[in-house]
Amino acid sequence: MRLTRTSGSSPRSGIIILGALTIAAAANVSAHVIRGLQSPALATAFVSSPSSGTDAPIPVQWGAIDSGLRVVCFNVANTSPQRIDRPGWPRIVGAGLELPGERSGFSLLEPLDSGWELVEDVRVRFAGHGVVTLDFAIVAEGTRERPHGPQGLPPGQTAARGSGTRFCVSGPFPDELSPGQATSIEQLLNGVVVGFRGVQGTGRELGVWDNAARAIPLFPDESSATR
Repeated sequence: MRLTRTSGSSPRSGIIILGALTIAAAANVSAHVIRGLQSPALATAFVSSPSSGTDAPIPVQWGAIDSGLRVVCFNVANTSPQRIDRPGWPRIVGAGLELPGERSGFSLLEPLDSGWELVEDVRVRFAGHGVVTLDFAIVAEGTRERPHGPQGLPPGQTAARGSGTRFCVSGPFPDELSPGQATSIEQLLNGVVVGFRGVQGTGRELGVWDNAARAIPLFPDESSATR
């Protein structure tokens, strides 16, 4: 989607204000229940920071030298009910983050050699909302390691912190999402998008945080449709 610039206004300042209001509305979130936009009862996930709702990104630095990179870990559990007609499905085949601004240089640290890979600048289309660009997504589908077997996370996992698979990513995560408030991992997860496959038939579905504060896109700048 594309926003039209008006003379004398700053679209970036509007984006920052909108993002700050959204983050502030969810400052005390301790975990994220995810629901599919088309099948909210059949495609569900639980995404959380590793140990508590106050977990923070870890700076990568040597003494006083800050690299500008941060390490973020989070767990993704597939809490979808298992299909009666197709045991082992639906599966979660991807999880990505929408962050403010344009960021690159993300790397997957964990898990490695298990069929997951990180892809940057992933364009996803939401019915009724247009195209949104995720800064990165961790995907299992189409990997060389498991070309024939089912990829991703199986259904029926527990909606609890630490359940499912833990992903750790390094990259230029922002130190603040709202002015004067240090970033927590849970705040970053406000912009999580989870990809499901096989919810009904063999189709795909996208899920987002089940909360009225979760606008789509979360940071609606021009780059969502063009970068």
